[in-house]
Amino acid sequence: MRLTAQELEQMKSVDIGAVSPESLPDVSGMTFDNALSRKERVTRFLQVAKNLYCFNIGGVGVKIEFAEGGPSLQDALTDYLIRQKSGL
Repeated sequence: MRLTAQELEQMKSVDIGAVSPESLPDVSGMTFDNALSRKERVTRFLQVAKNLYCFNIGGVGVKIEFAEGGPSLQDALTDYLIRQKSGL
């Protein structure tokens, strides 16, 4: 799946405070299959989440922002889900 710069900008510009968490797709049950390529993993995530930057995890609206040279989306989500599972 190929996204345009305009589509990515629209996803990125969502105001998470103005969106009801229930209106966002819940990705808390998703798993990442490391046997798939990065492109395939992103495509599958996008099919469920509909937005790479805003989604719902267990009833909580989440917006992800990335810094140059920061961790990948997979690393950020994995770390978050591990913290959630351990109760932190």
